Amino acid sequence: MTTPAPRYILLLVTSMLFASALTAQVGVSVFRNFNDATLSRENGPAEVHPLGYEDGTEVALNYWFRLPKQRIEFQPTVYYGLNESEVDWRTYGFQFKTNIYVFDLSTDCDCPTFGKQGPQLQKGFFLQLAPGVARHEVETADGLFRGAATTATLGGGLGLDIGLSNLLTLTPLASLRYHLGDFDGVDFPNAEGGVSPSEGRLLTYQLGVQATFRLDKRRY
Repeated sequence: MTTPAPRYILLLVTSMLFASALTAQVGVSVFRNFNDATLSRENGPAEVHPLGYEDGTEVALNYWFRLPKQRIEFQPTVYYGLNESEVDWRTYGFQFKTNIYVFDLSTDCDCPTFGKQGPQLQKGFFLQLAPGVARHEVETADGLFRGAATTATLGGGLGLDIGLSNLLTLTPLASLRYHLGDFDGVDFPNAEGGVSPSEGRLLTYQLGVQATFRLDKRRY
C-alpha cells in the first residue's frame, strides 16, 4: 500500500496559504467516492472493476468568487482522491465549479450564504456544473507495476448552503464526475505474465460536505 505523494499534499497546503493571504473566502470539502469503472483489454469485452478501482475518499480545496449582481458563484477547486486495495489508484485534478442559485438569482449580496436571512431552501439551494481535468496513477501493492493517465472530466451536482455564522457555511453535496478519456497511458498485467493495453471509462458518484470560511472580516 502506498501513501499520498508529498508533492500533492504540498500543492493543497500552498494553495490554501495563497488563498488565505488574499483575505478570500475558501472552502474545504471531504467526499466519499463511489466509482463505476469499466475496462476493455485489447479490444475485448468491457469488464466491471477489472483492477480493483474501488470506492474511496477525496479531499478538495476551493477559492470562491461570484458575479456581482447575480448569484452565480465560482469555485476553482483542486482535489486528491485515494482508493486503497490490491491495486492502489490515486487521482488528483482540477475542477472549475460553477454554482447556480436557481431560486435566488437576482440577489445582490456579494457573499456565500453564511448569515443570510430568509428561507433556507431559497437562499441556499444550487445546481453545480464542474468541467475539469484529472490524472490517475495506479500501482500494485508489490510496487512492480505502475501506470498513469490524464483525462478531461465533466461534473454536475447539487448542494444546499447552511449558514451557521458570518464565518462559516456548511454545504452538503451530491455530485457525479464523468471521465471523458480512455486510460490509454495504463497497461495492465495479463494472465500470461505480460501487459495488455487498455481502454477505460470511469464514472464517479460523490457524497460529501464542504466547509466554507469567510476570511474578509471587513465585509461582515
